[in-house]
Amino acid sequence: MQHKNADQRKGRRGDIDEAIIYVKPEDEIFHKLSLWSFSFPLHTEHVATHELRNYRLMGLVMAIEADKVSTFRKELHSLIGEP
Repeated sequence: MQHKNADQRKGRRGDIDEAIIYVKPEDEIFHKLSLWSFSFPLHTEHVATHELRNYRLMGLVMAIEADKVSTFRKELHSLIGEP
């Protein structure tokens, strides 16, 4: 999900990243490691909670290089607390 005003925000990339709420935590890791990515608006009926009413549902397409898979696995294990 992306904040409705994210397109209007200017500045460094960190400003835009703060406006994204990843539905799946692993997507944030994939996004960080991706070679490239793009997002697009999803045209579905979505019932948003009060806290998320100022956000819009977005799709995210990412390309990950095969040699980044081991890094992804390490970060995912770190995220979920497994050794």
